[in-house]
Amino acid sequence: MLLGIEQKKGSQENLDGRLTVYALIDIDQSELLSMNHPVASVIHNGLLVAQGNFQEQNNLRDFLQSEMGLSLEDGLEEIIGKLDGLESALDPDKLREKIQNMKEFEDFIPTPAKIVPFHSESEIYAQEGDVFFVGSFSHIGNANLSVNSFPILYQARYREQQIVRVRNEIESLVAQIEKGGATPKTQKISPATNVREKILKEYIPNMLYCRKEPKVLDAAKGKFIKFFSQNKFRSDVDAIVNLIEKTDEMSPKHFRLLELYAKKIEEIHRDNFTEAEKINRTIREISDELAN
Repeated sequence: MLLGIEQKKGSQENLDGRLTVYALIDIDQSELLSMNHPVASVIHNGLLVAQGNFQEQNNLRDFLQSEMGLSLEDGLEEIIGKLDGLESALDPDKLREKIQNMKEFEDFIPTPAKIVPFHSESEIYAQEGDVFFVGSFSHIGNANLSVNSFPILYQARYREQQIVRVRNEIESLVAQIEKGGATPKTQKISPATNVREKILKEYIPNMLYCRKEPKVLDAAKGKFIKFFSQNKFRSDVDAIVNLIEKTDEMSPKHFRLLELYAKKIEEIHRDNFTEAEKINRTIREISDELAN
């Protein structure tokens, strides 16, 4: 335990990306009711809770789209209008300029968490993902600082774990190649095959590692295409290959696309075409963002 922070659910070595963080506030209920402050209205039974979904929201752009239905490219006036109180505290023109320039600095801007009302700790523990307790406070302002600052540290560690995981998978493939070992032989797809895991842990890392060496990449592509040779997979298999071949520098959004294509292929393999189409809509949205 550090600074009174305790993980109540999940593993620090394998963060989930979905976070619920809470503080206990030791304050008289009558005093709480008399406070004319937005935070006070979401405190129940002394619980102040925030949640963040860093699995699906990789940056501020994703947060605004998911939580507010807004885009950084469109409706800047609407965004500024919805940021209560900022108009009077900041120069609107400077704020507008900052928003327009955010695309270049997305990796340096934390994705926000949001304050969510909960009535009991058991209700908090029932949430999916990781749960952290940041301690007890006698002052609502200090509890608010702790609950709102912890998600920044959490998402930094979560993102770092994701990077390390991909790096380790690639290094494992490098070791196989250096030892003269071959990647696992292709096999006919059976209903029991974990298609998504096979793509993400075997074929994509192999192609990523080889993409600067055309001959080796061709061999890796061949194995990938051969395994998913059925016509129903072809467009998505080609999309993965093109993304790896034609992208000079992979960004988090490019990796997100690879994950979505793998998930879509898995759903097609299961003949779950309704879910596949939902995933395809997300793919188109991210592809459009990358194209702009």
